Amino acid sequence: MKKRIRWLKPKKLIINTSPKIKMSELISEYASDYINMGENTEERRNYLNSACTAWNIAILDETLREEALRRVIEGYKRMNPDIDDAENFEHDLRTLIKKKIEMFPEIKKAIIDAMIEPLTDSKYRISIASTDDREMLRKLVQKYK
Repeated sequence: MKKRIRWLKPKKLIINTSPKIKMSELISEYASDYINMGENTEERRNYLNSACTAWNIAILDETLREEALRRVIEGYKRMNPDIDDAENFEHDLRTLIKKKIEMFPEIKKAIIDAMIEPLTDSKYRISIASTDDREMLRKLVQKYK
């Protein structure tokens, strides 16, 4: 007798293939200069991840931002003990947070995943997964607490 495999269905998974707001375009507009500081795909991926972290901090309630930023910087120092540029990283994050708030104050979608794919040596495609699901946003806040 064969066992049937049951696939777990995610709760409330909604895939919007034609959103009004394309987060990949917003992130490109908001952080392309920063991402382009990377000289290769791996460095660009790191810059993209930092830009997404800054975006997520920027959508937090203002009272939670400083604590979230402090925790990100602490994590950065832990993960990079031999690198002495935490002040530069913090400056970059603060600049990106301010830029996000100025450019897109009304957009409160959290970025839950980001990818960068090279198309040529000088062009790449950014793909973003985002949500405005309140429960996921609550979990995001808990992550930074």
